[in-house]
Amino acid sequence: MKRTLILVFTLFCTSIAAKEVSGLYTGLVLVADQSEQSRREGVRETFAQVLVKLTGNSTIMMQPGMQQFLVDAEKYIAGIGYQTLSGGPNAASNLGLQVSFSASAVDQLVRSVNLPVLPSQRPELLIWVVQDDGISGRQFVGRHTQPQLSEHLRQLMENRGMPYREPELDFEDQLSLSVNEAWGLQEAAIDAASQRYGVDGWVLLRLFTTATGESRGTWVYHVGDKRGFNDVHADSPQLFVDLSMNPLLDELAAHYTYIPQEDSSDLLLQINQVRTYAAYQEVLAQLHKLELVAGLNVSAVDGDRLSIRLAIEGDRALFEAAMVLSGRFRKQASENGYLSDNLEFDWISP
Repeated sequence: MKRTLILVFTLFCTSIAAKEVSGLYTGLVLVADQSEQSRREGVRETFAQVLVKLTGNSTIMMQPGMQQFLVDAEKYIAGIGYQTLSGGPNAASNLGLQVSFSASAVDQLVRSVNLPVLPSQRPELLIWVVQDDGISGRQFVGRHTQPQLSEHLRQLMENRGMPYREPELDFEDQLSLSVNEAWGLQEAAIDAASQRYGVDGWVLLRLFTTATGESRGTWVYHVGDKRGFNDVHADSPQLFVDLSMNPLLDELAAHYTYIPQEDSSDLLLQINQVRTYAAYQEVLAQLHKLELVAGLNVSAVDGDRLSIRLAIEGDRALFEAAMVLSGRFRKQASENGYLSDNLEFDWISP
């Protein structure tokens, strides 16, 4: 049976071109050993990790009834193996368990219980971190200045399935954004300094260490026309990153998610500027990547115009937003198209 999606999506900005994320059905966790008990616990933990990545919600496993799915996590396994990881100074083991789950089986589970779905095309973030402590003073944090904190952030973003970049913190960054401007949360300066990276938005974490060793600070983000801000208290810089980034990413992801339901709808799509056979193939491949597309049929080719009949699993506005977010299609304003089932886009060659 075909399905329709109830729209709970808010478009950030029509100029955003999201990044395709892979590995959403794979989890990786540290385990104590290769015993059966550690294996079972690791499978459940990686399955929870996958559900967080797919839904964009770090608290999804706290919702009523979700824990019962961890009991049956084994039946969704597609592949499993061990590898050596960097466990960190406080880890009891550096043994990692990597588990891949069946995409079709997990998707069926997500839809059967009406969980929110975060599409694989997601905004790429630039994450600035600035820290003030009694030893180093006020400085930017990066892989060269504080590698452990930088690695902690990398692992968190990987576990969330969210693409991001760290600033280079080179001479160009120093000229465009000073430490004091970042500390003062001067958004105009942060916006300007972030432009060079071609990302969809930025996050800034500002923290300081108190005399008692507590980490306190603020997170702020700017993605499209959306902004967020909050204060955080934590026992360590690593925990500060967790308590900042998880709520922040939950808030961002909520604007992109949809809830699967039943039924489907059809659209007639016209794509202009498809001038070569290679471009024709690329257009079809790009449409197949969109989770909302349940089926398509090319109905006509007229010069550089391609007409396609689509079956979509969702609201028309959500599909239009997904097309723009792909970064490969430019919406054409057309009153006739708006008042009918027709949509018109220009193909953007890579």
